[in-house]
Amino acid sequence: MSRFTLDFCKKRASNPCYGKLITPKLTEGITLDAERVTRMAGRGAVYVRSLVPLESEDEGETEEELENSALDNSPSVSGAQRSSLLLSFGESEGRPDAAVVSYPCQDAAQPYCVPFPTEAETSHQNTELNDVETGSNSDIVHASSEHVPVSVSVPVPQLLPKRIIQVHRLNIKKDLIDLFRDPLIMSQDIEIIVIDARGVEEVGRGVGLLRDVFSLFWKETYDSLFVGENERVPFVRHDYQRDEWVAVGRILVKGYLTCQYLPVLLSQTFLACLFWEESAVTSAMLTQSFRNYISVDEKCLIDKCLAGDMKWDDEDEMSQLLEVFSNYDCRIMVNSENIIQVIEEIAHKELLQKPQYIADCWKDIVSTLLPSFPDFAAISKRYELLIPSTSKILSCLEANPESDGERDSLKFLKRYIKGLDTPQKLSKFVRFISGSELMLFDAVQVNFTNLSGLGRRPIAHTCNTVLELSSTYQSFPELREEFSAILASDYWEMDNV
Repeated sequence: MSRFTLDFCKKRASNPCYGKLITPKLTEGITLDAERVTRMAGRGAVYVRSLVPLESEDEGETEEELENSALDNSPSVSGAQRSSLLLSFGESEGRPDAAVVSYPCQDAAQPYCVPFPTEAETSHQNTELNDVETGSNSDIVHASSEHVPVSVSVPVPQLLPKRIIQVHRLNIKKDLIDLFRDPLIMSQDIEIIVIDARGVEEVGRGVGLLRDVFSLFWKETYDSLFVGENERVPFVRHDYQRDEWVAVGRILVKGYLTCQYLPVLLSQTFLACLFWEESAVTSAMLTQSFRNYISVDEKCLIDKCLAGDMKWDDEDEMSQLLEVFSNYDCRIMVNSENIIQVIEEIAHKELLQKPQYIADCWKDIVSTLLPSFPDFAAISKRYELLIPSTSKILSCLEANPESDGERDSLKFLKRYIKGLDTPQKLSKFVRFISGSELMLFDAVQVNFTNLSGLGRRPIAHTCNTVLELSSTYQSFPELREEFSAILASDYWEMDNV
């Protein structure tokens, strides 16, 4: 197939970006292919224009014959689908000779809030999409091509069947586990409706709400089903049998496939063992994960032992060390000669042996993520990219202030972000603007409003990671007070579509 460019056409009335064209932003390692384009375009048109002259084999055919030929030759378009597919040639919106493919959107409210499949799911497609151009003064993005296409055959992939599910914000963990007992949900495109604490259906829809639901699920799950500190492993409970653990595994995989959400407190060593068996786990991996698994005080003692700085004749330090090891059921008297081996043995027991039953439940399910993680370095890199930091957030800000008030507000916002000096504060800020506590975005578009008085507040649109900021702040403390009051609450209702 010839190389071509793509134009996105979306009416301003239904565009969640308020009439602004948004360049598609993809996670590292994910390519733009035909399926993603059709899902991003929603009800909008996709204009395909060839960059090179095509074969002249269709010369002499009428426009109607070309349309029928393009549909008949597309292997992924069935007879039932042809009624929803339009391939036409001629003038459209003042642009002559544009091939137009209309594809039904399943979410009219959020046409761009459609989760991307993984690269593995679309690797069989040979379509190559390049040179996506955008502009700011038109609803249509014009393709840069000097050639007028004669015929274009666009394969339209089969979308997953859609399933609308309902969860209660105060009971998300149980609701999701019950829903994901059904294995068919893994082959369905899910749309979530959230019921708030009053029993009223929330207005929010789209991928921002999906990220929010997965974030809340894992926040509850970390505390009730996992053990550890900065790295955690699942904990065997008598009231969680195979069906429940399999459902949790499906939620893990579905979260990554739909919105790239990965629970970063899940031990990297445990995940590596799931992917490549125990033989892939090295002593260095075990030791590092165990250091993150234990508490801060325990970590200080273990680090002293590993560095050879432990004072074995100090009764206080030895007493603390023995207390730490007794917490992990150590049955050996430790000394300077066997301490490293004992630490590795305890790490193996805590990180691999104890959660082995859950690993058996998850193994086949989680293996579907292998194409995204070819080796342990890919896991570590992905974790690093997802964890927010001050510098990462600041580098994502995109704004075009036009007045002194807007410039001041942007300056106050950057100062506030720099003051988020703990992981908890950073996670809350990121969750407010994106729906998730992880860095699942490449840019944060800052738009300015003139809200003032009691109605003034920052407004976040999580599907497109857009932050509306008032330009009426007279000082930094005013902005800090309003932002801090919002972030202090753990309960946010999605009330924007």
